[in-house]
Amino acid sequence: MAFDQQSATKYTNFGSCTPSQWGYTCGEKTGLYLTPIRGLSCLQSVRFCTANDIPERDPLTITIEGSNQTSSELTLGSSWTLIYNGSSGLDTDPGRQVYGQTQHISNYAWYRSYRILATKQRGYHSSIQYAEIELKGY
Repeated sequence: MAFDQQSATKYTNFGSCTPSQWGYTCGEKTGLYLTPIRGLSCLQSVRFCTANDIPERDPLTITIEGSNQTSSELTLGSSWTLIYNGSSGLDTDPGRQVYGQTQHISNYAWYRSYRILATKQRGYHSSIQYAEIELKGY
């Protein structure tokens, strides 16, 4: 749902918590990886769109890593190179189903796959969620 170009849908991850557990760390260090069909790319920016409800679930900080390994190696965790560690662009709540600020990435490496992990959420809740992630580069 994070790449379906629909702000009405959302990606939610509870991480080590359950829907009935709440905390500041629920959903942290969770996310996804993707391998664009077009092949190698050089990521230059990222932008998040908030989900339809619960601002406390917004990701505030993220990491983005790149890899050129095959798909079977991507889930092992050791094949990733950190290319961004910082704000998601949602430091100030822009509202619901709204894009935050574009975060520019100082990256000149080309990768086949990218992993995006949320490392901090806005508030005390059961998970992290967002409607869309927009990646731009060449």
